[in-house]
Amino acid sequence: MSTNFAACTIVAHNYLPQARILAESFKKFHPDSTFYIVIVDRPIEARLVESDSFQVVAITDVDFGAEGFSHLAAIYDVTEFATSVKPFVLKQLVSSHDCVFYIDPDIKIFASLLPLVEKTLEHGWSLTPHSMKPIERNNRQPTEQEIKGAGIYNLGYIGVSKHATEMLEWWAERLRRDCIIDVPNQLFTDQRWIDMAVGIFPVHIERSTAYNVAYWNLDHRRLWKDGETYMVDDDVLRFFHFSGYDPLTPHWISKYQLGRPRVLMSDNAVMAELFVDYGDQMLAIRDEIDDSGPYGWRDIIPGIQWSKGLRRLLRSELMQAEHDKTELPPTPYGDDGVQPFLQWLLGVGTGDSTKLPRFLSAIYWERGDLVHNFPEVRDGHHGRLNKWIYSSGVVENSLIRALHQPTDQELLELDKIENVSLKKGGVDVFGYLKAELGVGEAGRLVCNALHAAGVPVSAINHKETVSRQKYDFTTDDIGQYKTLFMAINADQLHVACEYLGEEFLENRYVIGQWFWELEELPERYQRSFELVDEIWAPTMFIKEAIEKKAPQSVNVVHMPLPLVTPPVDHSISREKFGIDVGYAFLFTFDFLSVLKRKNALGVIDAYCAAFSPNDGAVLVVKTINGEKRLPELEKIRWRAKGRKDIVIIDEYFDAEKSSALMNVCDCYVSLHRSEGLGLTMAEAMLLGKPVIATAYSGNMDFMTDETALLVPWEYVEVGKDAEGYPSDALWAEPDLSVASSMMRKVFHDREFGSALGNRAKQDLQTRFSPEATGARMKNRLENIWRKHNGK
Repeated sequence: MSTNFAACTIVAHNYLPQARILAESFKKFHPDSTFYIVIVDRPIEARLVESDSFQVVAITDVDFGAEGFSHLAAIYDVTEFATSVKPFVLKQLVSSHDCVFYIDPDIKIFASLLPLVEKTLEHGWSLTPHSMKPIERNNRQPTEQEIKGAGIYNLGYIGVSKHATEMLEWWAERLRRDCIIDVPNQLFTDQRWIDMAVGIFPVHIERSTAYNVAYWNLDHRRLWKDGETYMVDDDVLRFFHFSGYDPLTPHWISKYQLGRPRVLMSDNAVMAELFVDYGDQMLAIRDEIDDSGPYGWRDIIPGIQWSKGLRRLLRSELMQAEHDKTELPPTPYGDDGVQPFLQWLLGVGTGDSTKLPRFLSAIYWERGDLVHNFPEVRDGHHGRLNKWIYSSGVVENSLIRALHQPTDQELLELDKIENVSLKKGGVDVFGYLKAELGVGEAGRLVCNALHAAGVPVSAINHKETVSRQKYDFTTDDIGQYKTLFMAINADQLHVACEYLGEEFLENRYVIGQWFWELEELPERYQRSFELVDEIWAPTMFIKEAIEKKAPQSVNVVHMPLPLVTPPVDHSISREKFGIDVGYAFLFTFDFLSVLKRKNALGVIDAYCAAFSPNDGAVLVVKTINGEKRLPELEKIRWRAKGRKDIVIIDEYFDAEKSSALMNVCDCYVSLHRSEGLGLTMAEAMLLGKPVIATAYSGNMDFMTDETALLVPWEYVEVGKDAEGYPSDALWAEPDLSVASSMMRKVFHDREFGSALGNRAKQDLQTRFSPEATGARMKNRLENIWRKHNGK
């Protein structure tokens, strides 16, 4: 077929490297066609980009009519702006070509697209649906509702011919103002408008499954290889949409797959190969991606960035001016420069009940915390908000810092709550006492120790946690005593206090039990000291970390927890866990406790270095909450792929079943980077198991060279991907080669491992019994009560 066919993509500079991959793959199968890359920001730099594979079109070379593009660049973020440009670009290109395809930059072409060119010329324009089969209603994502919210057709592809001019005009008119992401109001950039266009302008809907294959339809399409050729169902793969794929996380299909995706990388080896090949191309240009610089329309002026709320405010007033046929508001990118726009920001919008300058009104309405805490602003009262602006806002927000000059005003008086009458000589223990997580178990252990020492306890369960709350533990759920023990970490203490309420907390001596896994508390925890009178640190590691930041008014006391042999159901055999034969190593962890800190990948790597699949060993990695952290669970599976001797179990067990798993395994391994305590290691030792562990942090309170195999380590920075921990802080990097040799040692010398486990069991039963630790707690409480008159 002879036709003047072209294709294009639209990117900001940060996506130019991906667009190069697309252009090269397109030219491989269409050497006589032109590929255009439209660059929407930094037009002067865009004109300097040259290649034999494509032609560059700067945003200033696109015809937007008399208004130009300055309002679009101002009211839209980068995603919205790049998609709003689409009909203008296609309309311009189709004037000089018979057929033009728009293709997203994260797509790669694998075969000729000429069959689709024919259909586009025949019908005027063409689309591909997100899905062509019913979506199973199993709560996997994307769901039917999410597909409807995004649009029935995926606009990563659209083909147009000269007969589509009327549709493009219609589409462009709507995208000038309504190319926003606002799913509740039926808007998702350019896509929802096309749902409507299909009923107005005749179109070809491509039903071959070989086009626009992506994470949203992979569960309906069979991806396989015929020799070196990728196939989809019964056709060659035409193009694949790698939407949201990051080669630095090769185990995860897309960053847009949240929660419970319908397809995982571990489902299909051919699919994994396809992604890895594309990822290798991406990694080859990674430096180019990282050096692409900031988005050109990110800032109003250098140093002051747009916010979503401010872009939406400008859009609203722009649309109102068009309705009223008045002068359009200025933009910082207009011919008059930035000063008119800055003056507009300082003015008050017509009909704005807050009577705030536009830039402050945008910040106020965008932040739910400000709307909630300062409701009086809606009636034009600014006193308390100004106080926040003066104390915090100028630090948090560059726009406030640049434009606002706050004045001091009086704070509103807050009502005081009367004191509560409580009993003396006992303890209210408040914590996640029914939750299946480490902090919950720490609270339960405190209750057990106090009971063993004869201290009256009222146990109060805190229900605000995402962890499952099915642990069998009896609670009173009523405050009775003047001493309140809060088994709540510092980062959640303010939330917990709000849960209890000011009246409950009044006139109490508050003891906090905090866990932290680094050698110094972060600055953001400083305010939590205001909520406690004393802190009990379960390990010396935690005590030393807290003491560095604690004010003199707060006591920090080393208070070990009891370490108790877990209950075991001996009727459960190892076969129940998929462990048939072999010497079994075990590591357990909760994905909510930060994968990088727990270092499960290190355990897998050390095990794989120590053993081949047929050596007679097996590694069991038992996790919970993997469904809440599926990208990380996939990372574990990816690291263990091809190893039939690695068993990964992600599900909740009751206490007896968890202990049974630990009991049927032969050795426990924890190559953590840091632990506040390390309770699972202690439980394994109490069951007489040899334990291999990093010789660092809280576990060193109950481990010695005589009772555990301690892995040497060196300091490293925490770095990225460690949620909740400062990237520039330090923790331990265990020596995996030494860990591997220790695994081989216990595997080959079973008597050595047995003797080590027995010594550990006896040591912990002596030093950390509920009676011994409870007596220490009781002694401290009695000192508190004497000093504070029974409080």
